Amino acid sequence: MTQAPPPSDAALALLEQDAARPLRDVIRHGAFHHRAVAAAIIFISLFLGVLLIYTAAAGTITAYLQRIAFVCGICSLGLLVRSAGGLPWHKRGALGLLPDLVGVALLIAGMLHVFLDYEDFARRIGFPDPADLFFGIVYIVVTLEVTRRFIGWAMLIIVALFSIQALFGENFPGMFAAPNVRWQTFVEILFMQDQGIFGSTTGVAATYLMLFLIFGAILVRTNGIAFFENLSLALMGRRAGGPAHVSVLSSALQGTTSGSVVGNVVGMGNVTIPLMIRSGFKPATAGAIEAVASSGAQIMPPVMGSAAFLMAAFLGVSYWTIVVAAVIPAVIYFVSIHTQVEFRSRRMGLAATTETLPTVAKAMREGGHLLIAIAALIAPFFFGFSAQMAALIGLGSLFAASLLARSTRIPMGRYLDAVVDAMSNNVAVGAAVATAGILMGTLWVSGAGNLLADFVVYASDGRLLVALILTAIIALVLGMGLPTPAVYLTVAVLIVPALVRMGAPELPSHMFAFYFGILANVTPPVALAAYAAASIAGADLNRTGYEAFILALSGFVVPFIFVYDPALLMGGSWPAIAMVSVSTLIAVVLLAASVEGWLGRNLTMPVRIMLAVATLCLAWPDWRARLFGLAIAAVAILPATLRRDRPVPAS
Repeated sequence: MTQAPPPSDAALALLEQDAARPLRDVIRHGAFHHRAVAAAIIFISLFLGVLLIYTAAAGTITAYLQRIAFVCGICSLGLLVRSAGGLPWHKRGALGLLPDLVGVALLIAGMLHVFLDYEDFARRIGFPDPADLFFGIVYIVVTLEVTRRFIGWAMLIIVALFSIQALFGENFPGMFAAPNVRWQTFVEILFMQDQGIFGSTTGVAATYLMLFLIFGAILVRTNGIAFFENLSLALMGRRAGGPAHVSVLSSALQGTTSGSVVGNVVGMGNVTIPLMIRSGFKPATAGAIEAVASSGAQIMPPVMGSAAFLMAAFLGVSYWTIVVAAVIPAVIYFVSIHTQVEFRSRRMGLAATTETLPTVAKAMREGGHLLIAIAALIAPFFFGFSAQMAALIGLGSLFAASLLARSTRIPMGRYLDAVVDAMSNNVAVGAAVATAGILMGTLWVSGAGNLLADFVVYASDGRLLVALILTAIIALVLGMGLPTPAVYLTVAVLIVPALVRMGAPELPSHMFAFYFGILANVTPPVALAAYAAASIAGADLNRTGYEAFILALSGFVVPFIFVYDPALLMGGSWPAIAMVSVSTLIAVVLLAASVEGWLGRNLTMPVRIMLAVATLCLAWPDWRARLFGLAIAAVAILPATLRRDRPVPAS
């Protein structure tokens, strides 16, 4: 098969992962200060990896101590990897590194201050001494600075507004007025208690979330991505429009082990996008298909996006509960993309590819044994093991499975490289959860947690559908400047309580916020996944973003369905689950036909409108509406079964 070209400079600029630079090469050949920073990044990353693996196996460290060690490590990496002005570590001079090295030293000093005197430190909660307050300010400021460097200003502005309201609430008007909180109390709660930086969200990242990210990084190093690509090419590559189906299937497969959207776009897109273009798809369409399919990686169990782990912590349920709830919507999401791609391929009259493709047998010989590790990652949940232990078992199984074949066997040093990659390339995740802890602590200490929820209730006039639309818009707008975990955390803290107060079930409300945080990746005017794919495809950014939005339409419909009918999230009897699953599946297929204008033949505009109406009826949580939708669909579809038109080129 012809090798795909590397991503363009624009794509690399969008997706720059500074710490992925060959650190050991810099240690050998770089300037002294660069060698020192590279060594520090490796040491801190491995320290965090060892801490996570050791505590998963032994569980012998106090929760607060593990969390402060994690935040110390992840924020130190944030300071070293990227400068205040955005320069990567390997482009900075020695003087430019000095302020960040001071920050790292203060973080370590603060951690030692707690570790060496933890019993007395715990007794001082409520009565902090000057050193406690000093290091508390250090951790708050550095956490926010690392968040600014890796996530941007949007989340900081939100935290700043609520912090000002907490400290100076008496000066705020009307419903926003509140007693002032002393700054000492504010710092003490955020630093010394578990309502702040070291709260439950940080606890998730400091225990098992990062273990799953290590699993994904090792899978990449052991050629797991190549296995998924080859298996997808073998299964789907020979269909009409096959490369597009390969993109969908390979993203679904990779989504079982990695929740990275832009990583999926670059990893898979370098192969699938050129194949799609050569098979007849326009560059913008090829990029859009890859972007939408890659976005689905965050909703595909068992390893979803990192926000799914945080959802489990918010709800106080096991991660397995989130996985089970996500299965049906995830399958429907990928079926809808597959269907829309199929209809478009048929409408365009695309022929099967003439590329030389791998066979299923060859793909399984080279990487099929890696499925053992994925099975080992899932199986512990069935026996009541925690997510932390499941991740540990999965890691051990992946290491063992990778040794079984030459194609996946790698030197020991590359396993360590994978740990470094997982830690240093996911600073944004660690910063997001710590900053979310600051936001949650701020809302707790000020009592302002319900202010935005009250506003949503007021603005929607108590109507749940309007509140859901407002929530979706807010999540999409936040997604223009924040990664998915930060979007989910912000919406979950500030807005989801309003949905619950208005009668929406809690789990579907959180899943609703999760979905729209993901869909921001393919929603113009800022659609990072679509723009990254467009850069690889050499397509217009705006056109690719628009195409991605159209392809992802079913993703915008399904969240509304499961809020009104939680059976779609496995929340009901089996007949109810079956009914809503089948009706939703039919709805997304009809929506695909309506959008693409093809169902056995080219559809007229009145028929497409009828199918769109049928989709809305099938999405409504009432059996009479669903029957009416089926009737409309039958009337619209009947002519398509009587004759078939020849395909026409895509407009």
